Amino acid sequence: MLADGQGHVRFILSHAGGFVPYASHRMAVAIASETGRSPLDVLDDFRGFYFDTALSSSPAALPTLLAFARPGHVLFGSDWPFAPTVAGQYFANGLDAGVDPGALQAINRTNAAALFPRLATAPAPTPSQPATARLRQGAQRAGARLFFKLVQPGTN
Repeated sequence: MLADGQGHVRFILSHAGGFVPYASHRMAVAIASETGRSPLDVLDDFRGFYFDTALSSSPAALPTLLAFARPGHVLFGSDWPFAPTVAGQYFANGLDAGVDPGALQAINRTNAAALFPRLATAPAPTPSQPATARLRQGAQRAGARLFFKLVQPGTN
């Protein structure tokens, strides 16, 4: 939850919003029938949430999230340090492979910079690990990318 000082509260839903993008139409119809609001207005409210990509950049989940969320409302997420490294790498590779470069830049940094403007002036992080750690991480990422390609339907 994030308040902007003007009484507006913005929520970031982790893991691509869980079931929200998928069940939003059912919930909108139910809410509309109870409140008299338009289902489209309710859907617009749901689309106003922010969503992170933690463990959710699969070929099944990512297209649905990108079709549902408002532009600028999808943020990079990894679930680090709670998820195993290979899981974070697997889903980061899915994001790299499933999104065009402009949208990827927005998800990786631009959207978050707009949401957190005081942090936007900070330079993009640069690797501070020793070369051996960067090489090991690169090899792990390449292995996870290969695994991702092997388990994707229709890519073999």
